[in-house]
Amino acid sequence: MSRTTRLFDLMQTLRRHRRPVSGTVLADELGVSLRTLYRDIAALKAIGAEVEGEAGLGYVLKPGLLLPPLIFSEEELEAVALGLKWVGKRADDGLAVAAGEALAKVAAVLPGEQRHRLEDSALLIGPGWERPQAVDLQILRQAIRDEQKLEITYRDQQGRRSSRIIWPCAIAFFESTRIVAAWCELREAYRHFRADRIEAAEATGQRYPRRRHVLQKEWLQTLLPCSVTATVYPVPTSSREKEQSKMEQELVFYTNPLSRAGIVHWMLEEVGQPYRMEVLEFGTSMKSPEYLAVNPMGKVPAIRHGDTVVTEAAAICAYLAEAFPQAGLLPSPEARGDYFRWLFFAAGPMEMALSLKHAGFSLTPEHELQFGCGKYETVVETLANAVAGRKYIAGDTFTAADVYVGSHIGWGMQFGTLERRPEFEAYWAGLKDRPANRRSEAFIAEAMAAQAGAGNEQPTTS
Repeated sequence: MSRTTRLFDLMQTLRRHRRPVSGTVLADELGVSLRTLYRDIAALKAIGAEVEGEAGLGYVLKPGLLLPPLIFSEEELEAVALGLKWVGKRADDGLAVAAGEALAKVAAVLPGEQRHRLEDSALLIGPGWERPQAVDLQILRQAIRDEQKLEITYRDQQGRRSSRIIWPCAIAFFESTRIVAAWCELREAYRHFRADRIEAAEATGQRYPRRRHVLQKEWLQTLLPCSVTATVYPVPTSSREKEQSKMEQELVFYTNPLSRAGIVHWMLEEVGQPYRMEVLEFGTSMKSPEYLAVNPMGKVPAIRHGDTVVTEAAAICAYLAEAFPQAGLLPSPEARGDYFRWLFFAAGPMEMALSLKHAGFSLTPEHELQFGCGKYETVVETLANAVAGRKYIAGDTFTAADVYVGSHIGWGMQFGTLERRPEFEAYWAGLKDRPANRRSEAFIAEAMAAQAGAGNEQPTTS
């Protein structure tokens, strides 16, 4: 077996193990000596593989981009080179520089012969049709990434200027021009703007009300020809109609920012569906007949989606992930076991054990038989093992379970109801800076500041 093949096999073996695995186990699986294994792991790290761990502790391969030379055929190399060179010639300056750096990084990990082929490609990019560009495309790309409204000055084909607020969601690169697809507040419809006719663009600092992937889906639907709906295309419409109906139903979020409703707030921001927020006060509007008709417990959070009412934060997260699959918050089928297991572990044993601990209750052996949560120490150890070495709690993608589990871990460490452990801090560090979470946290911070200014104190649970 060649060393290149052996390194590739080692990488594939590490990918199969989601938790740290000892060097002895890896060496046995690959049929090599432990000494050879250590050398091969060092070689993988040298070419960019994010392998964490060390001898005696075990190893785990973090998710990330790794381009080992073995995976490139000649045509794949030509495709990579051609694509990056096209970006260098046709995109804006920022992407052009990034494309050059990416090409250099690819070349750096290739063996000598393949590196020569990459640099000596016979596929060339000819000159394009250059037009003066008043606004750097990087401004437009940043607005799309941040899901921010832009105020632009636009000159149409007749030379007439107008000022508009747009919600940019895509940029199309053509040989002769670049087109920005966006919702236009002036026209109240999706419009296409020639980038070279945008004379000025300034970020408003305001986030547009729907997520970018929702805008893109709506925009693409406006491009479909009428014939798509004709019977010549035998596509079942029942499930599509149901999904569209769900998207059109009003979504109401009952909350108090100083409560567990913050979990649902984060989830709603991840979903990206428009919703109406009703902020309730503890002991007053939360116990009113109107709200008790929604949730007889008189507690938040709760949502009303059309005629459907859902209470309890974990249930709401699970419901929203199912109701709006386009948000991508459900894991793949093979990861559903972990998804439901840890979502409801956090809602059941973890929630109860942390609450009892915080209230000063110490469970006796008899209590442990009666309470479903078990000991606090056992719960913490089980949860730490569940998140150790994992970016997400279920599979390789962010899901609704990460919203719920992550919220409890983040808040627990912040308020001292959950002990700080390296496993918890590493897991939470990968979630806390998600834009949706930051938006929900900003709302909570504003509410706390307002409360402090009023000199009032309210409970932080419900």
